[in-house]
Amino acid sequence: MLGRLTFAALILAAAVSGASGLEAMLGDVFVTLPPPAGFCELTPRYEFDGRMVAVASGLLQKGGSKLLVMSADCSQLAEARTGRRLLLDDAAQYVTPIATIDKPPAQSVAHACTSLRKRANWMAYDINARLASVLEKIKINETVFVGVLGEDANACYAATLQRFRTEGGAERTQAVVFAVTIIRNRTIVIYRLAVYQNQETFNAVLAKLKVDAIALVAANP
Repeated sequence: MLGRLTFAALILAAAVSGASGLEAMLGDVFVTLPPPAGFCELTPRYEFDGRMVAVASGLLQKGGSKLLVMSADCSQLAEARTGRRLLLDDAAQYVTPIATIDKPPAQSVAHACTSLRKRANWMAYDINARLASVLEKIKINETVFVGVLGEDANACYAATLQRFRTEGGAERTQAVVFAVTIIRNRTIVIYRLAVYQNQETFNAVLAKLKVDAIALVAANP
């Protein structure tokens, strides 16, 4: 569990934390979670924010993870809060596995990357071929793991695709690129969500996610 800080308290802290980010307590360890450049943290002061956080938190909890904080492109979020848009095109989340929320990680970043590569069914694969196969087969309301996009000293980077229908009935494909890292002996996963358009979507989001990982490491010396 999150010890002395409840999830509601974490989100409230985010509302007043400013650009430096949220300081969350994972067991007896504090981590600072800076928002991506140009992103604003969702807070319970807004109905839209509360609804989005509740949905994301519920979905992640089913998968064994805890949402620590969620943020989105500031201009998109401002429009959503005033009813001028229904969906966020660009959002980010900091997440941690519930099983190790108050203890050291079960595996290193390198081992996490190896496990994720195995999840894609083969250790060495052409990511473009894998993506083409996923795009051909993915169905509405389905999430499919694409594969590992890269690995460096900070994190292991991987991606999934989600396809769903909006409230207006339009079909939407979402790219979800995530980084698995270890901060202060705790596992942190950074998610970046964007509308999928083509292979360059993954490249663009991956570049931003690597910047996010560098910022997270720098904020937790």
